[in-house]
Amino acid sequence: MKFAIKQAGFTQDEAGIKAGIPRNSLNRKLNGGTFNFDELVRIGQVTGRKLSDIIKDAEALADA
Repeated sequence: MKFAIKQAGFTQDEAGIKAGIPRNSLNRKLNGGTFNFDELVRIGQVTGRKLSDIIKDAEALADA
């Protein structure tokens, strides 16, 4: 998720504002928390990425 936000050219603060997720919640979730489905969809919309691609990236990082 961090990669998607960075690749889209947003800071975490900007992405949180655009996705309607408070900065502290987004930061906590990006550092090991759990996103709900709605939050994942909103981050996908903000970053212009398909949710399936974001999940693939997360799986690749987990496998590394």
